Amino acid sequence: MADKPPVIYGLEYQGRTLTARALAAKSSGEDKIFFLCGTQSLRYENQVHLLEYDEDTGVLDKVVFAHPAGEIWHISTSSNANAKDIFCTCYGKFVDGKSVVCAAMWRLKEGGVEHAPLDQVCELPHAGSVRCTCWHPDLADQLVSIDDKKLTSWKITESDVKELSHLVLDEKTQSQSTYSALCWNCHHVCSQVLYSTDLSIRSWDIREKPSKQSSVNLEQPHGSCVRSLDFNPNKPQNFASCGDDCTVKFWDARKSDQPLLVQRNHSHWIWSVQYNHVHDQLVLTSGSDCQVVLARVVSIASEPLKNTDNDDTDAATSPPVKDDVVHVYQEHEDSVYSAKWSFSDAWVFASLSYDGRLVISHVPSSEKFRILTL
Repeated sequence: MADKPPVIYGLEYQGRTLTARALAAKSSGEDKIFFLCGTQSLRYENQVHLLEYDEDTGVLDKVVFAHPAGEIWHISTSSNANAKDIFCTCYGKFVDGKSVVCAAMWRLKEGGVEHAPLDQVCELPHAGSVRCTCWHPDLADQLVSIDDKKLTSWKITESDVKELSHLVLDEKTQSQSTYSALCWNCHHVCSQVLYSTDLSIRSWDIREKPSKQSSVNLEQPHGSCVRSLDFNPNKPQNFASCGDDCTVKFWDARKSDQPLLVQRNHSHWIWSVQYNHVHDQLVLTSGSDCQVVLARVVSIASEPLKNTDNDDTDAATSPPVKDDVVHVYQEHEDSVYSAKWSFSDAWVFASLSYDGRLVISHVPSSEKFRILTL
């Protein structure tokens, strides 16, 4: 079976942040593939693009919303389909002559006028510049954020947010940190948040009183900046990290002195890493080398893969499937800051490069059938 061609969409301005959106279509009840992305322009009014992809026809529909608050550095949505059209952006603006990054909750206006402004639900009351936010894996009304001073857990209402707890970063981290990443562990009743501050990776148990104790404490795991984190959806203790050393490293939180696996599939900084939501054999990365890489990590996955390359070979005697690059996607011509799996289709993902090019791609058919013949 021939692989489906990529679908390319162009934003009007530069962009660097992308997220999938979970939503069931109201008309047919079938799951639809949605993505949200934001622009980053200092000259023009910024935008949020809501994209709906029909895999059967290959048609991509869009609705564009005005985001006059400022250039969008980060965008996030809940994986819960009952999130009521709420999402969060981190955006830059000037306060007292200084550039800061704020965070606000917004509500989409589906079926509204094109380029109509978004409804702002509330602004997260941060004292410092917000780096990013991450939603609770199961609950549509909770998220965490990190700024240059602390991590905060929030409860979202119809028109406001309430702080549930926070963790103050140590003074050294506050003074040196310039980049952060967040990931919420979907296991262990979703009580653990993994975060990075420039060079280090630590964890926060949101059930505990604010303290500086951390079950995960990795100092300089990449030798330089850590850009992205993600937990394995099927193995509770396993997570992945990537950074400026051009590697993706896979860890076991119980014995994190050495990584389980190291892959070097990029030639420049890696900005994004994400496990497939269903099949943890597949890992998606994107980087400043203008490439998106789909990799196989079967040696540390929850289930093995069969070798289907030779139909005449008996499965019991066929050589094992190895960790390898499944495919390199080269439709981008600029740094790819974000690549995200669809919430509703395990074989579809989107990537966004800084020049505003968004590409919707598919897992190769050969790899898909290899996984489905487990």
